[in-house]
Amino acid sequence: MPTIRVEPLGLSLNVPPTEDLLKAFQRAKVDLVATCGGQGNCGTCAVQIARGEKSLTPMRSQERSILENTRKDPTKYRLSCQTCAVEEGVVFHLTAKETKKLIQILDRLKNRIAPRDITHPITRELLVPKNGIITQSILECLLSS
Repeated sequence: MPTIRVEPLGLSLNVPPTEDLLKAFQRAKVDLVATCGGQGNCGTCAVQIARGEKSLTPMRSQERSILENTRKDPTKYRLSCQTCAVEEGVVFHLTAKETKKLIQILDRLKNRIAPRDITHPITRELLVPKNGIITQSILECLLSS
């Protein structure tokens, strides 16, 4: 399963190759706007690629047109609703607006004491025992689930 990196959050997300990036970002609580509901018609979910564009699914002509119509350079941006990561090495750079909500959530939880046992939602592995410290790496593990 490919892992993508989200900057400036320093967040790594595991993304199944069949899951579009909009869903992966939403699962990780990154607040991307998608006015058309992920249909690839509006361009509001465009994300900037910092590295690894060749590790993404090929761009279709409709996506290219939408990006050009919204004045986004198709060599530097992709519509998250129309793009999947198929290999490692992709890094996205999000704006402060897109990351604000997640930063607030992470800041509230990071380095706090867990009120109860925290387990991985899929594997049920114990990540943080009750009264243990919730670290950045634990938060990343939970968001990648």
